[in-house]
Parts: sequence; C-alpha cells; structure tokens
Amino acid sequence: MTTTTTTTTTPPDAPSDANAGCVGPSSEDAGKSSACDGCPNQGACSSGAFNSPEAQAKAQAQSVALQQSLSNVSHVILVLSGKGGVGKSTIAAQLSHTLASQGYAVGLLDVDLCGPSAPRMVLGDAYQTATVSKSASGAWIPVYSTQHNSNLACMSISFLLQDHDSAVVWRGPRKNGLIQQFLTEVDWTGETDGLDYLIVDTPPGTSDEHISTVQYLQKAGAVSGAVLVTTPEEVAMADVRKELNFCQKTNVPVIGLIENMGSFQIPLNGMTFINSENGNDVTNIILETLKRAEIVLETTLATAKLFPPTGGGPKAMAIQYNVPYWGILPMDPSLLECCEKGLSFVIEQPNAPATKALQDFCQQITNQLKVEEV
Repeated sequence: MTTTTTTTTTPPDAPSDANAGCVGPSSEDAGKSSACDGCPNQGACSSGAFNSPEAQAKAQAQSVALQQSLSNVSHVILVLSGKGGVGKSTIAAQLSHTLASQGYAVGLLDVDLCGPSAPRMVLGDAYQTATVSKSASGAWIPVYSTQHNSNLACMSISFLLQDHDSAVVWRGPRKNGLIQQFLTEVDWTGETDGLDYLIVDTPPGTSDEHISTVQYLQKAGAVSGAVLVTTPEEVAMADVRKELNFCQKTNVPVIGLIENMGSFQIPLNGMTFINSENGNDVTNIILETLKRAEIVLETTLATAKLFPPTGGGPKAMAIQYNVPYWGILPMDPSLLECCEKGLSFVIEQPNAPATKALQDFCQQITNQLKVEEV
C-alpha cells in the first residue's frame, strides 16, 4: 500500500524557525491557523509585525543573499535520516568523494552543529589544523581535500572552533543564524567556478537544523532533493518514516533511499578466526586450509546480516512511501578506515562491493540531477 500525504508549499516569507505547515506571515490566517500553535512567531504573525515595510525589506534582502550565494551551485542535495548512527555522514562524505573522483565539483556542507563529522571524513587527521579563511569580499573560503585537488570542498563549524572537543551548547536561534551564514557567506567558487553538487550532511531528527536549512534553501529555490539513509531494523526505520513525512510536509523531493549496513562483507584474508573453546587464534590454520582447497582469499568474501530486517525492510518502506530504493551499502572495515583517514573509498578499494554500490548511487544522482559535462 502506498502512503500519500497532502502537502503544502512552505511560503518563501516563512520565518526560519516556523512550524512545519506554516501558512506564512502575509497570510490572512497568520497566527491563527492550527499550524501556528506553539510556533515562537505566532504572536508576531498575528500582530502583523512581519508585514511591516522594514520586515518585508529584510526578508527580501535575505532571499536575494541566498540566491546570490548559491547562484554558482547547480544542485543541492540533503542527506537525511531522522535516526542517529545509521551512517548519514559516511554516506554524505563518500558520495562527495565518489562524485569528486568522477570529475564533478563537489561541496560538503556540515550542518550537524553539535556533532560535526564531515571534516575528518574529507581531510583525515589534517582537519585538526585546518581553518577557513576569508575572501576579499569577506566570504568564508571552505577547506579543500588534498586527494581531489580543487574538486572537493568542505565547510563545517568544526573549522571555527578553537578546541575540536568543545561542546556546542546552542539554542535554536543561534543555530539558525549559523546555518544562514553557511548558506549566504561561503564562497564555493574555488578553481572550478562553483559547484556541480552541494551535499548537506544533517544531524538526526526533524528539528531546528532541518527546518532552517530547508526553508533557507527554498527561499533560494535551491532544494534539488534528499537522499535518505536507514539501517534495516525497525528501531531505525520508525524514525526514518518520520523523516519521510517531514520531506512530504516541506515539499522536499526524495530522490533515493539507501539501506546502509544491510550486510557485512570482508575478504577472507581480512578475517581473524578464534577457537571458541580455548580462545586460541587459529587464523593461519584456517587460511592455509582454504588455500590448499584453492580458495582465493583476497577475492572470496565472507558475508553476514548485521541487523534483522523487519517486515519487508527498507525496500518495502520505500515502496510504501513511493520513493526510489537505491539498494544496500554493505559494511566494510576498509570503508570505515577510509572515512577515518579522509580518503575516497572508490579510489582506495576499486574492486570492493561497496565501491560498486557507491558508484551506482552516484549514477542515480547524476542521472536525476544533470549538470553540464565535465
């Protein structure tokens, strides 16, 4: 059964911290609609404060700034989930690496303000000393990956912190302010004269960072689509369904659903074998036995299901919500190692099953969101 939801377009003049379903401050129902209940702007909307000439001029200036800042970005893709720990940052970073390895100009924007992971996944240990500089116009210049030369740039709150272990303890308005700065004050021009794809790595949930990011991008007419990430178990999918509903309510097109860690795969020569009775390492014995049986250890994979899928799993959920199911990204220890070191997995492990999956995902992106040939 396909789930359908009636959606309404978020008005371009909606405040960045407005509720989902905002009717807009210029509407006759502003401050009175059921969607206004609990919104921090309800009093201001009902009083007409947002309709003053000064407020309208400020909103118009914000929209113009957003449009100008993103004018040299062809497509903006949000990586969402709703659930923490399912691998959003891994997916966002490796999609960025893979697209960059194919010659596309890519930016990775990290709006997970309390748990930024993108810098390490793009730069490795070098992220600890990386800082952003400012252009002559005062815009932030993002940090570029050394593996891809000028093809992959990254921007994150991590580059602005004096201590990378410091906790970011901010309330919504301050978070919204920084996200607005990221979207209006970062110069993505670089040596590629802009970006083919800007990938936005988001935190778990459907709260301030998501609402602000979506509304700012919609003011610029710049939301190309979202890639949703889930693991197969119901604990994760329950939250991903909330994210799917969020996308429906905010009119963000979902271009694909990725099932991450749907399986574990590793070459036999990468495994350790332990005798469960005495705890002895019997790896060499097992591997020598396999070699005598003419098993090619480097290309023979051991695979296992990591999570018990619930019902029809993520594929059935994609069908239910009428969104494309892109398939499984298998867990591979080498993939995790590449993320730790800030390396492109498809370059480091060209023959791995996860490489084929990442290349397939990126083909989906480039087929659906076309740019000029590179």
